[in-house]
Amino acid sequence: MSSGQFLMWIHLCAMAAYVGAQFAVIYMLIPAAATAPSEAARRASLIAGFKFYNPFTIGVLGLIVISGAMRLTDLKASMKFDYFARIGSALELKLALAFLLIFVQTYITFGLAFRIGRQEEVAAHGDGEAFTVERIDSMLRRIRAMAWLTIVLAAAVIWVSLNMVARAADEPAAASRISARATSGRTAAAPERPVTFAMLAARIDMA
Repeated sequence: MSSGQFLMWIHLCAMAAYVGAQFAVIYMLIPAAATAPSEAARRASLIAGFKFYNPFTIGVLGLIVISGAMRLTDLKASMKFDYFARIGSALELKLALAFLLIFVQTYITFGLAFRIGRQEEVAAHGDGEAFTVERIDSMLRRIRAMAWLTIVLAAAVIWVSLNMVARAADEPAAASRISARATSGRTAAAPERPVTFAMLAARIDMA
């Protein structure tokens, strides 16, 4: 396996792990916490789940960004001056979607999920009040909605990436077909010149 293929597999596995974490929060963590026998147990379950979810999602997002950047560097080296002409527009769209995805995930992690556990620690030390049940429920609804948004954004990033790969593969093939047609045209035109000269010479002799 080449280094490019290895980076590609790392990139794909990290993206799959990230999307899987979003589905786990939506269909596993939040529903399981809702079945807890008490509010304290529900909060403890949520806090335990988010202690894994928060660093895991940020970590795999970092792995996605690093492996993707390294792979783009390899593509730029291979395409040289055709890099921006062939995949420039698709790359701009992918980077915009990736930036939005990172922004939304940062909001989920630090703006919502981390605050639930942090506020419980503050209340336990007597430095403030714990979040109310209504506040926790509102934050969980936002976490669920934002998680769905990240799934949609991840799907859009994957779709744009596939188009980038298709462009990178199709344009060299098209260029080779055009070159082959031009070469065959010159080859076919070559024998026509002697025939034309021979015809002119015959006409001159007859005259």
